[in-house]
Amino acid sequence: MIEIIPVGGYSEIGRNCTIVKWKDESVMMDFGLMMENYTTIQSEYDEIPTSVLIRENAVPDIESIPDEIKKLNAVVISHAHLDHIGAIPYFTGKLKAPIYGSKFTIEVIKAISSDKGKKIHNQLIAKKTDCKFKVSKNIKVEFIHVTHSTPQSVIIAIHTPDGVVVYANDFKLDDEPVLGEKTNFEALKKLKNVKALIMDSLYALQFGKSKTELETRKELKKILIEESHKNKNILITTFSSQIARLKTIKDIAEEIGREVVFVGRSLNKYIEAAKKAKVTDLTKNAKIIKFGSQIERYFRTNKDTTKSIYVVTGHQGEPNAVLSRMSKGKFFPFNDEDSVIFSCNIIPIEECFQNRERLEKELKARNIEVIKGIHSSGHAQTEEHKQLIQILKPEHILPTHGDPEMLEAQRQQCKSLGYEDKNIHILKNFSKIYL
Repeated sequence: MIEIIPVGGYSEIGRNCTIVKWKDESVMMDFGLMMENYTTIQSEYDEIPTSVLIRENAVPDIESIPDEIKKLNAVVISHAHLDHIGAIPYFTGKLKAPIYGSKFTIEVIKAISSDKGKKIHNQLIAKKTDCKFKVSKNIKVEFIHVTHSTPQSVIIAIHTPDGVVVYANDFKLDDEPVLGEKTNFEALKKLKNVKALIMDSLYALQFGKSKTELETRKELKKILIEESHKNKNILITTFSSQIARLKTIKDIAEEIGREVVFVGRSLNKYIEAAKKAKVTDLTKNAKIIKFGSQIERYFRTNKDTTKSIYVVTGHQGEPNAVLSRMSKGKFFPFNDEDSVIFSCNIIPIEECFQNRERLEKELKARNIEVIKGIHSSGHAQTEEHKQLIQILKPEHILPTHGDPEMLEAQRQQCKSLGYEDKNIHILKNFSKIYL
């Protein structure tokens, strides 16, 4: 019998964490932050105590299940987003099991741990994005490459003597990635006796298929090449983990004869991880400015800012991020009709909507052109959900990574594919299920 323990991410969007057990052997998948709750308390502490993180629902509450945590054979990570890895630096002393992930994911874990001054006590083991490895006497883990909005992401298959549990949280099925390979459909098709599919449901209300990364590349190219930006400053903001997007910006900048300047600490962390993991080297023919004092000095001494494209942090309007400070007149010498491109979506949290609205008003007040929506999400929509279900033919489906309306939409879609309610499980954190 397989036991599935939802630890985090089933009662909220974020702090993703799930344990799969077979008898006394177990694997934990992901260990992430709840970003809204985390950012709320972050400014209050120089170093946030783990007790506060748990009390404020910013991390999975592993202290409620100490016996399960002690018995873990492995922690396996699907990809490098903070809502899947961000809790790791705070609990390495309590997580004794080795941590497995792709090379890029492991490099990001090292980077964020170093940034927080935390020492990782666990063994960090980098694996290829398509491989199978044994973590205990009876459990094997398979990493299956999948497209997402950060490199070297995987769907995780947990092989037990009683069947396979597939963890697809997060994913998209992008037929036109601009960096890395397409999803490994052949490996997915080879999975047999899939007892459960744990599936990303964030876009279960979005019909059709998600936009490809190549489409976004074409949109950016059209804006930057076909539209006139002569003698104008160009700033672009996007997710620091979106390495494919950063590469697109750098490629287009070189095509139009501008140097790329990456501005912000978070960008540096992900760019260095991509270089170390041999994903791509964005440091060639580019500048990276990490810290506030360096940023201020750079723009004070740079006489012609219109010869570069600036990629800056702060796409959600975070008050202390680089772009927000620029909008208030710090660092950057904006001119009338300069352009700021938001190559991102707004994270669906009220604080983010408010912060972005404030930031855009400040930019427009300076007569700056604000261009929005040049983005493709890393999350699957309904047609991709159906496609994955039809390939895997799971006995049970566990929708996750969504609010109640999204999870219910996923339930209805599963029913339209012939699944009965008894085989569709919308769980809450710690509501165990046995299959």
